[in-house]
Amino acid sequence: MFSFNLSSDELKLLSAVLSTVVVASVFLLMMFSYTKKRSGQCYAVGKKQAPSLRSFQTLSKFLFISSMLLALLSYWFQFDVLLIIHNSVLLQLLGMVFVFLGYVFLVKAFKDLGDNYSPLFDAYLPKKLVTTGAYRMIRHPVYLFNLFVSFGLVISSGSLIVLVNAIIGLFFVIKSVHLEEEYLIKSFPEYRRYSLCSWRFIPYLY
Repeated sequence: MFSFNLSSDELKLLSAVLSTVVVASVFLLMMFSYTKKRSGQCYAVGKKQAPSLRSFQTLSKFLFISSMLLALLSYWFQFDVLLIIHNSVLLQLLGMVFVFLGYVFLVKAFKDLGDNYSPLFDAYLPKKLVTTGAYRMIRHPVYLFNLFVSFGLVISSGSLIVLVNAIIGLFFVIKSVHLEEEYLIKSFPEYRRYSLCSWRFIPYLY
């Protein structure tokens, strides 16, 4: 039988390597995916513009990129400026799992949404109301799984700066959700009925 008796330093190194590989991969894949979806405003073709949070356009990119980079730095360096509040290998790996699962479920949500996607800072009415797949019980799975990634980075990095970024992002997401639901109710009469048998983010809670 093989015995894996790793020292504390070896465990930290292994955790740092795994977390770096997973988070960096998710970072690059999400960058590629969003760049492709937003290229030339292709999401706007054949759709009517809807109310949106234009002030979040630049900020959203800054929050996403800075959180990813700060998390990656936290795996290897303990700079005071990162305001790291834990040095737990278990939490680092747990957060990494949240980031990974957030991305996997996000891909599924985008697939179910099809060509009805538009960013919250440049929103357009979807061509149809999607209520199946990831949208069967959750009305905003794309937002939810982006939050999985954001707060997974918080847990994994232990950085207060990343936590502040995630909270700012959460504020804009909640604001966007309420704005989005207002115009969806007006545009799709069946949306009100759909909202009675589904939840914004967490089934049976919210």
